[in-house]
Amino acid sequence: MSRILVVDDEPAMVAVLSEVLKERGYDVLQATTPEKAMQLVREQRPDLVLTDIEMPQGKPTGLEVLRQTKALSRAIPVVMITGFATKERAVAALRAGAQDLIEKPFKIDEVIKCVEGALFSPQAVPTMESSVDLKRQVQNQYQFENMVGTSPPMEAVYRMISRVANTDSTVLILGESGTGKELVARALHHNSRRAAMPFVAVNCAALPEHLLESELFGHRKGAFTGASSDKVGLFQEADGGTVFLDEIGSMPLGLQGKLLRFLQDKELRRVGDTQQIKVDVRVVAATNEPLQDKLRNKTFREDLYYRISVIPIELPPLRDRVADIPLLVQYFLQVFAQQQRIAVPQVAPEVLDVLQRYRWPGNVRELQNVLERACVLCDGGVITMKDLPALNLEATGATVPAAPAGSPPALKSFLREQEISYIEEAIRAAGGDKEAAARKLGISMATLYRKLSAGSGSGGDPVSE
Repeated sequence: MSRILVVDDEPAMVAVLSEVLKERGYDVLQATTPEKAMQLVREQRPDLVLTDIEMPQGKPTGLEVLRQTKALSRAIPVVMITGFATKERAVAALRAGAQDLIEKPFKIDEVIKCVEGALFSPQAVPTMESSVDLKRQVQNQYQFENMVGTSPPMEAVYRMISRVANTDSTVLILGESGTGKELVARALHHNSRRAAMPFVAVNCAALPEHLLESELFGHRKGAFTGASSDKVGLFQEADGGTVFLDEIGSMPLGLQGKLLRFLQDKELRRVGDTQQIKVDVRVVAATNEPLQDKLRNKTFREDLYYRISVIPIELPPLRDRVADIPLLVQYFLQVFAQQQRIAVPQVAPEVLDVLQRYRWPGNVRELQNVLERACVLCDGGVITMKDLPALNLEATGATVPAAPAGSPPALKSFLREQEISYIEEAIRAAGGDKEAAARKLGISMATLYRKLSAGSGSGGDPVSE
């Protein structure tokens, strides 16, 4: 259950907000003074602070609550409530790290939406400081929000983030798709002196060269067809903060030289402009492909490679940190259950065994998607084998565990029935086409027929492929 601290100098407002949040399953702490609020933040470590900006004259304001909360832990989201007359303070709140602003007068639904968005948004870096006991445990230990894991490979990542976060050195994050490279970039930003300034992410593979150049550096009106007005680029927009260049290996060769000059000089020139603009940003890049191959193929500049890889951080694939899977499973199920307002599902032992044996080519992102589906589809509050998608166990070299040799026949029969039911469901979904069902399940036709035959009474062990 997430723990929320409500702060307002009006007891009636505190009571109303507290009641609404309690009805939705949150544990609520209350404070009517900034001093009491900070005491509760220090002693209770809430997962979110909801505070009014305005306080009685002569008293610290909600901004001071925000600043002291962020000084204690940058990962605790703070949502501010502001009136029409406090626009300047609202801007100051955002600059100081407020997660969101609610403007008076407000609707209760708006408050709930902001609270849930702050608790579960990727912006709440990593997404790791929710009220869930698990999240608090990881956050207190590592202070890296949504990054979950206590395995040696992840401990090495945490140590590296701690050492380099407060520098301005360029960082290159290496790792397969779905390993959490943007989470590392956000952790670097939120644990640095730039934390109160913008964090801007851009996917270098998502845009053609001329649009990517305009997106990063901006352009002047009339610089090219369709440029109907001046545009500020992302580097300038993030001035004082951090720019995350994802999939930098896909950046067009022609644009790499301009990026290199910017990294060296900290100055940019918008497309179609002659003026040089000084910009102070930290650049964090990431790639899921070996840049050395691109260097050999002359599709990536060697000088740019050395400029962006001053500090490399390599993220392990999920298959190399299997010990973290139970922790990740618990974390994601708690998050999904909170979002869907249901009890946290239990996980059958054989399911957890399968999840730890699977090779996870899509890494943590794939695990997250599998668990979200299972959380929605499971019956009786327990995730069983039938709730898992067709994980391609054969292709990845994993096996679903067979029942132990000494298992009672009833357990073997149960597992066999669950597997056959799942295969039959896949065949029905494929309109009776067994070949299509086998492809969807990631098994061969021979395996499909053998398992169906076992279900008719041949006595073969369940889920042994």
